Amino acid sequence: MGWTEHLGGNKYKLVERDPSKVKRPKRSISVEVPADIAKSVRKTEKWLAVQLADWEEKVLSGQVVGRVKTENISFKDFVPIWKEGHAKQNLGGKTLLNTMGDIERRLIPEFGDMPLSKITTLQLVTWFAGLTNKKNGEPLATNSKLNIYKSAKSIFDAAYKWKLIKENPMEGVPRPSASKKEKKAMRSKKQNYTMQEVETLLAALYDLPNNWRLYFTGVLLGGFRRGEYLAVEWSDLDFDRNAIWIEDQITLDEEGKKVESEVKTEESEAWVAMPKWYMEELKRYERQWRKEKLLCKNWQGGEKQYIFHGGNGVMYYPSTPTLTWRRFLAKHGLPHVKLHGLRHTAGMLLRESGVDLKTIQERLRHTKIGTTADIYTHESAIISREAADRLEMLNPELRRFAP
Repeated sequence: MGWTEHLGGNKYKLVERDPSKVKRPKRSISVEVPADIAKSVRKTEKWLAVQLADWEEKVLSGQVVGRVKTENISFKDFVPIWKEGHAKQNLGGKTLLNTMGDIERRLIPEFGDMPLSKITTLQLVTWFAGLTNKKNGEPLATNSKLNIYKSAKSIFDAAYKWKLIKENPMEGVPRPSASKKEKKAMRSKKQNYTMQEVETLLAALYDLPNNWRLYFTGVLLGGFRRGEYLAVEWSDLDFDRNAIWIEDQITLDEEGKKVESEVKTEESEAWVAMPKWYMEELKRYERQWRKEKLLCKNWQGGEKQYIFHGGNGVMYYPSTPTLTWRRFLAKHGLPHVKLHGLRHTAGMLLRESGVDLKTIQERLRHTKIGTTADIYTHESAIISREAADRLEMLNPELRRFAP
């Protein structure tokens, strides 16, 4: 029977005895309760019970084969400990999947056999500076380098916090940032549509099947993230208030399988008001949806009532809307903006209409208003033009300043 030991703060030790040994030595692992869960004693106890059950299963099934001497633990031997003790509790399934990919493809081949305590800041700085794209040998894009940086920092931060290393070598490694050339290239890419382009886009969407037309229109109007709107069910709609409740998302687990999970932040969970005309279209589509369900001979959705599904009630794979969107734009020769750019479009249209940043933050459900400000105070053709027009009153000839 396993047990937990409080180490102080939000840290606990999960302990179980190894049944494969005569003297049954203890097998333990340290975990840290996520801050939002630690606020509640009941939630903490429930969370620890789940983690302990998982640890017991690993020990009893022989997946944990012994204690590693921490003073000489290698990078690759520490990764599973970091994954169990930190990553699984703090990273979402998709994030963990991508993070483990970076670790296995990049970090382990370089540092895997090295003792954690022997890896230096200089080694890390030099290695990060030389990272290249494996396909073309070009310097690795900053976003890709940043993801690897975050993975390495998380691992070394945990090793330092758990006193496996005396110094954290990542403290002296500069965080990757985009060069002037990269920033210029990013600015040159179209991030959102203008109001005129939106009108053209909404008309073109009528060439799509009704479900996809309503999905993309809804993402644009509500500023939804792609996985959020895929998870919406009919019970999440309030036709009296003309609003949609966002609570879950369709994403990937650490094995790359599609799953429904809660949205990442508390702020993301909210009602989103929608135009009345759009909600009326959804109401008409609901009648079509329920008729199609009755005629479906292979319904696999169970009690779930996803508004948007593949025809038999099963949730879409989160990349399906992205692929559909890309093909739609190419077919109609429309300017290419990423699907997530529809969310940016929703915010920019509000900003250009004079809506204040606080209201935009609440509608897009950003955790911090700083995030909203960073995105929607950047250059906008309309805002820039209006700002310049306001200076027309300073024309010397109009003010009779000129000699």
